Amino acid sequence: MTMHRLIAPKKTLIYIIYTSLSCLLVVVLNIIHTLYVLKIELTANTFAIPLFAGIVFGLMLAHIKALSARLKELAFTDSLTKIYNRLHFAHFLDAEIDKAKRYGTPFSIIFFDLDHFKLINDTYGHQVGDEVLEEVTRVVASINRKSDIFARYGGEEFIILTPETDLSGAMIHAERLRDKIEKYNFKTIGHLTSSFGVTEFKGENDSIEELLDRADIALYQAKELGRNRVEKA
Repeated sequence: MTMHRLIAPKKTLIYIIYTSLSCLLVVVLNIIHTLYVLKIELTANTFAIPLFAGIVFGLMLAHIKALSARLKELAFTDSLTKIYNRLHFAHFLDAEIDKAKRYGTPFSIIFFDLDHFKLINDTYGHQVGDEVLEEVTRVVASINRKSDIFARYGGEEFIILTPETDLSGAMIHAERLRDKIEKYNFKTIGHLTSSFGVTEFKGENDSIEELLDRADIALYQAKELGRNRVEKA
């Protein structure tokens, strides 16, 4: 069961409550307008008009609210895994760099991908590949701290921003994730491994491009040295 399916009943309940309140509010306003502005006495016939209009406009307001929330979700999250997308991750990274430069707090980046993921898609099909990505997301999210920013970087690549964490702390966390993924029994495919590249923000003269390049180089080293390992840069 995917993450968004788990929270769907809660979202449905919120939508029903919001719809009901919207309809009630508009109906009341319509009745007040009918009585005190239009000076129309409420009868069975005249009451039906503000009641019907209130329900219609209430439903419209609720629908607009739902669409707005959905658009916001699409803008900030990956459509498959429901974690942050690459674009929104960049906003968190910008903010963390500003914080590090202002207060001197450390932070690190963990960059990882799934070993031989193309073989999974070729052997089992893309639907199974998508299921694997969703399962990996749940495994990693269950271990990450609440403060960690977890995003899908693209394809089978993921990235984690670890606030107030130096290189040694990020290496420990990455190794914990690598071990958990390796031992996890995935539905359909059984087991798979992952490779990690870790780097720490170096301070005032460091940049986003250099930071991400170092993490990418470390990940490449992990691949070159046999995969299923954590390397640092």
